[in-house]
Amino acid sequence: MNQQGSYQISTIASNIEKELERLRAQVDLFWDKELKHYKEYGLKDGMSVVEIGSGPGFLTEKILENFSSIQITSVEIDPLLVDYAKSYLTQKNHTRFEITQGSIMETGLPENSFDFALVRLLLEHLTDPIDAVREVLRILKPGGKAVFVDNDFEMHIITYPQILQLRELYDAYCKARYAEGGNPRIGRELPMLLKKGGFSKIDLEIICAHSEILGEGIFFKSEGIGIPTKLVQDGFLSSKALGEISIEWRNMIKSKEHSLVRQLYMAVGEKPL
Repeated sequence: MNQQGSYQISTIASNIEKELERLRAQVDLFWDKELKHYKEYGLKDGMSVVEIGSGPGFLTEKILENFSSIQITSVEIDPLLVDYAKSYLTQKNHTRFEITQGSIMETGLPENSFDFALVRLLLEHLTDPIDAVREVLRILKPGGKAVFVDNDFEMHIITYPQILQLRELYDAYCKARYAEGGNPRIGRELPMLLKKGGFSKIDLEIICAHSEILGEGIFFKSEGIGIPTKLVQDGFLSSKALGEISIEWRNMIKSKEHSLVRQLYMAVGEKPL
């Protein structure tokens, strides 16, 4: 089994620094909606929280800034991101965190240890998401909650005016991730995966971000050209197709009335008592 999954920052995009900027914007894009739901699902001060697939630490930072006494244990498999997150959060003078290098398939953390778990944009990159869900269940305390956030690339960014060529880009992205063992259309499967993984009291929400509300700048930062360029380099997308998409994107932006919408899927479950 490939525990690394279909996301590795050194190979998924053409420029690591720009990919880090994209990951930061991707957190900012949905943060207000996510925070609202995390609180509704029971996240509160004083809890012991585990964040698995914590990446460069941008979500960790948001949690630490919004809860004054939460302790976070972060688990990240990519050593480059582990080092980056440690440095980044330390420079921001955060202290209530611990970052360990490890896989969601086998965290090495003791069972029945955490009140709340966050798993954001990770299951879609795994070959065996059910075993990953079971590992999250194992380390939660009875009655503890876990929130799994993922994409479903049947819909990603939707534009007005519509860009029909985006379907070719998303299909190319899905083929690339499927080839690596991932499932970029996993959003619709989350409730079933949580049920099979042993969770109870399962619920699902779809949260949306809209450029008319947030401004279009954050959308541009959260997308970027790094991944499409890598899809061309790896043979999943033609340079002609990327050129056509770029032209249509520019035309859409030039339209007097244009908008962008993107969504994420959030599933929550509870460890049975």
